[in-house]
Amino acid sequence: MLTSLRKKYPDSIIQNHYPTNLEDQRIWFTDDAENQYIGIDKREITSEEIELLQCLFREIKDAAGVLNDSGHSKEWFNFLFNEGPRPAFSEGDFRIIQFYLKESLDQSLLKEALKHLVPLNTILVLKDDQTGFLIEEKSDWNMDEEQLMSISHVIESDFFVTLTYFMGQFHEVCPQQFPLTFKYERELFSFSRLVQKQSGIQNMVKVLPAFALHHLPYEWKEPFFSKVAEVFLEEPELIHTVKAFLENQSNISQTAKMLFMHRNSVQYRIDKFIEKTNIDIKTFQGGILAYFACLNFQSDNLPKKL
Repeated sequence: MLTSLRKKYPDSIIQNHYPTNLEDQRIWFTDDAENQYIGIDKREITSEEIELLQCLFREIKDAAGVLNDSGHSKEWFNFLFNEGPRPAFSEGDFRIIQFYLKESLDQSLLKEALKHLVPLNTILVLKDDQTGFLIEEKSDWNMDEEQLMSISHVIESDFFVTLTYFMGQFHEVCPQQFPLTFKYERELFSFSRLVQKQSGIQNMVKVLPAFALHHLPYEWKEPFFSKVAEVFLEEPELIHTVKAFLENQSNISQTAKMLFMHRNSVQYRIDKFIEKTNIDIKTFQGGILAYFACLNFQSDNLPKKL
């Protein structure tokens, strides 16, 4: 539906990821599924038209001055999104944990809750009423996935919202490189939510393989993965075993435990896959190729998560 607005606003920008630069010249809207965003030149639109679009779509607003009321939050927001100067007290390595709320929530309530749940020196930066970032300096007491899930459970039970996270990597705060790396991490997070439909806690290691596969030219996928797809279609149980085997570091016993199978049954299926595809998934290189083939097959053949 957003695409049809281009007939009315020919200079508008339409994209499938969250706008990384909410400049003053454009006003941004997104649809209910949040799988498309449109930026309309403010010179092309009247105030009455803006009010109408606000009734039909959700407007994406710049949160710098409204949602981020602390000095540190504003510094980091301007550094990450507006090419601002490096924030004070940013020596050392930092990472950004992105979070997204499926439902809108009063940000004053969210800020108050997070203040009591996250480590003391964590900086909270809000992008809009559903998107925010936890900025952590590397130390001996950084949050892990278990702690993050505990925080999530408290917020979800108190406010009846659903949280999804992306844990970034630690990097030195270089004025040019750090915001660029953060931009790439935002694209991975957007991909995991909008394309993969993944929830929970994501990170680069989990998302990057599927992201790389998604951007592989379509004409390359047929010769690379067609043979594996044929095997999976003939024997659908193989994909679950092979993928679990690769995700469990090629450990037969661990895979059997995860799938509630006898280890001999797992071994039989792994050997059958190797025989039928001539891909030795017990090697590192063969495992990489097979994992991409699994992701490609799932993308084409298995139901998408809602």
